[in-house]
Amino acid sequence: MSANPSSMNAILLASATLAVAFSAAPAQAYQCKNSPHQAVGVRALKVSASMAARNNWVSSAKAQYGLQWSVWSIATAKQQDCVRLNTGKWRCLVSAKPCLYVVP
Repeated sequence: MSANPSSMNAILLASATLAVAFSAAPAQAYQCKNSPHQAVGVRALKVSASMAARNNWVSSAKAQYGLQWSVWSIATAKQQDCVRLNTGKWRCLVSAKPCLYVVP
């Protein structure tokens, strides 16, 4: 039993329409600052220093630009540099451009 060409075309069209409908992601719009914002964290463990630096970045970005600009996960141009100090502690510097999520 074989399908006729018009029913095959209908099946292909329906499949393509569903594929496009389910693969289309909602548009996300971000407005980002032009210059990066920096913060430092110093702790005994590198992972703790990194977390402290990010937390300090969030706090200082919030203080300078407002809550809506202080979301690390949507910031762009993220960089991190950690060095071990003579004291044995770790110092991490993070830098990122704060971004604001704009609802389209």
